Amino acid sequence: MTTEREWELVRRVVEALPEGTWTSYGDLAELIGTGPRQVGAYMRDGSVEQAYRVLTAGGTVSEGFRWADGRTGKDVPDLLREDGVTVSSKGRADRSQRMSVYDLKLLAAELDDPDGTEPDDTDDWTYTEIS
Repeated sequence: MTTEREWELVRRVVEALPEGTWTSYGDLAELIGTGPRQVGAYMRDGSVEQAYRVLTAGGTVSEGFRWADGRTGKDVPDLLREDGVTVSSKGRADRSQRMSVYDLKLLAAELDDPDGTEPDDTDDWTYTEIS
């Protein structure tokens, strides 16, 4: 069973997707060890900013995509284009702009360590060079 903490990670990762990128339900599912349908339900029912940047593996808007707040307005492909994602006239996002599960894991690690430094265990002791 997927934990609240894992869903929070999904939300944070989706909201941190760099401009000009998108990801898939399957990639997010693999990130936290669940299924793409569960991720789709979370995107639908949760309040995830930029949920429209989560697409099918083929780079298209899921047939079941709905705005969580029931709003209507701009089409998802138009929003993706505004975010710098190249979308074909048939509504398919450019695969080269997809964030794979590997990319998502790196992004998640950056979110956990925003300044790019890892804990340094050497602070607890003094290093003395012996010559």
